Amino acid sequence: MKTTPRIRRSDAEWATLISKFDASGLPATRFCQQQGIAYGTFVRRRHRAAQITEPSESHAATEWLPIDLTGDSDDTADSKTKTNTGGWDIELSLPGGVHLRMRAHA
Repeated sequence: MKTTPRIRRSDAEWATLISKFDASGLPATRFCQQQGIAYGTFVRRRHRAAQITEPSESHAATEWLPIDLTGDSDDTADSKTKTNTGGWDIELSLPGGVHLRMRAHA
């Protein structure tokens, strides 16, 4: 039985291979045969790359809003972006149960 030596590829090399596959128009099995890549490894790496580059809908930011941290109110701003946090007390809840709290009461 003939075995092929294992080739370790960096993330950048995998990204190049995945881009090459996307441009090839070939079925994944055929592309893997031509490149000498194990099909299972290719599928796993392609799935991992897709998870990194395409955030889930629940974590995608849709709109950024300015926050006035000076305590001055701007009468020209629309009511959606008008936020007075004079002295501030801000809490940001992130995925995974992480909470970022910023307080600077003068």
